[in-house]
Amino acid sequence: MAFLSRLFKRGDPLADREEARRQGMRDARQHPLGEFTDPEFQPAYVTEIRARAREQITEVDRRLAATRTALLERAAGAREEILRELGRSDTRPEPPPPANGHEPAAGLDERPVDAFISIAEARARRAESRRRGVVEEADAKVQRARALIEHLTQEWESALIDRDHEVEAVHARAEQLIAAYKGGVLRAHPRKEEVPSLWKGEVIATEPTGDTATALSGREEIGRILREVEDRIEVWRAEVLPRELPSEHRRQLSPGPAATAPDDREDA
Repeated sequence: MAFLSRLFKRGDPLADREEARRQGMRDARQHPLGEFTDPEFQPAYVTEIRARAREQITEVDRRLAATRTALLERAAGAREEILRELGRSDTRPEPPPPANGHEPAAGLDERPVDAFISIAEARARRAESRRRGVVEEADAKVQRARALIEHLTQEWESALIDRDHEVEAVHARAEQLIAAYKGGVLRAHPRKEEVPSLWKGEVIATEPTGDTATALSGREEIGRILREVEDRIEVWRAEVLPRELPSEHRRQLSPGPAATAPDDREDA
């Protein structure tokens, strides 16, 4: 039935159904009568239509698998970017300088400093200020990469929904063609009253992919990556933002506009 290949490639549903109806009329005159009256027998046309539908669904699932692979690769890439930023040594706080006297050091820092702090302490303050800037930069990159992984979980769910819609459309098209074919058979068959209301394979049930192995594996893999990076980010923040630091600096690493530091307000 070479014409079936054309039916599944053409984009005119009305013309396709009309061609299927004419084929049903021809087959009703030429094929054995029992092919259409036995409820346990699947007419050759129905068999071929269902085979074509399965081929299309296989292609839909192949594209879904390719989408899963691509999303996992992007999630893995975002994970690697996060791990690089979290592993930067310049985000780690330096140990406090030893107490070695109180040499006057005013003017060595960008901001006014206590005239009685040591030179080492003034240098440590400048280094800490630079480190916090590096931490903020690293945290911004980490948050962007984390947001990407979270977005990929949504993309996967959307891909599953799109797959279900495509499969439903394939089955609906197959059923329309079969119905049109059957209409032609009923019009030309000499014993049309014996044609059963449903042929074998005329209607089949479809199941959504939400709980299939493919859906669950994709959901679990991306979710595992997201959970891993969230745990690592939490540990990193605890390390680069010691508890004794003012809460103002912690808020600067949270999403949203950075707060103004207390010293800056005083200078203003």
